[in-house]
Amino acid sequence: MYGMTSVAIHSTGLMQAPKLRLLPKEGSSAGRADAKRPALRLLNGSKPHKQPVLLAGGDADARAGVMHDLATTMPQNTIFEQAGAIWEVLVRAPQCSMVVLSGELEEIPAESLMQMLVHRSPELPVVCLDAAEPHGLDRAASAQTVQAVAQ
Repeated sequence: MYGMTSVAIHSTGLMQAPKLRLLPKEGSSAGRADAKRPALRLLNGSKPHKQPVLLAGGDADARAGVMHDLATTMPQNTIFEQAGAIWEVLVRAPQCSMVVLSGELEEIPAESLMQMLVHRSPELPVVCLDAAEPHGLDRAASAQTVQAVAQ
């Protein structure tokens, strides 16, 4: 093993350097400065962009079936996005209203991906339909579960 040597150099250069300070203009007062600022107001107009529901799974056919079921049970104005790769899920999930996992992605079980997403974004609702199927729930029941989580 090699020994490590550390050297500390003391310098008063930073202490002697000039410092910037924000000073009011000559002759101006705080009251006049505030009077010149525009008023903050709410605008009526376009509504904020609605966050999509992210549907993720490695099997495109399974995603399509789940999306069909969700589209029939969720509100008509629900926007859906799909992801078939882990990187897509990790990048898109924070901008979505919820994530629905329909199966494994790139040989990683949906349960593991769900736990990863919950760890990264604790407030993000994540539903794993792959875990529900062994317990006897069909796709329609799974879609109703997702709808309940979305509300």
